[in-house]
Amino acid sequence: MIKVVIADDEVRVCKLICNLIDWKALDMEIVGVAHNGIEALELIEKLQPDLMITDIRMPGCDGLEMIEKGKQIKEDVDFII
Repeated sequence: MIKVVIADDEVRVCKLICNLIDWKALDMEIVGVAHNGIEALELIEKLQPDLMITDIRMPGCDGLEMIEKGKQIKEDVDFII
């Protein structure tokens, strides 16, 4: 199963992404949700996701900076912006 983390500072957007897709049908599981770049990096380290769905503009560190740092934590994580 593919582990997914969602990172967006807007709670409603996170809920929409979580509920919009039939994750199980795609053999995917949402293992975490972050509301800023710092939380997202912590979840990459802790949960070792396969895929991150992220926003660009977030507090803490923006999406592009988070992607760069996230790749240093887990080289094979993929990102969707």
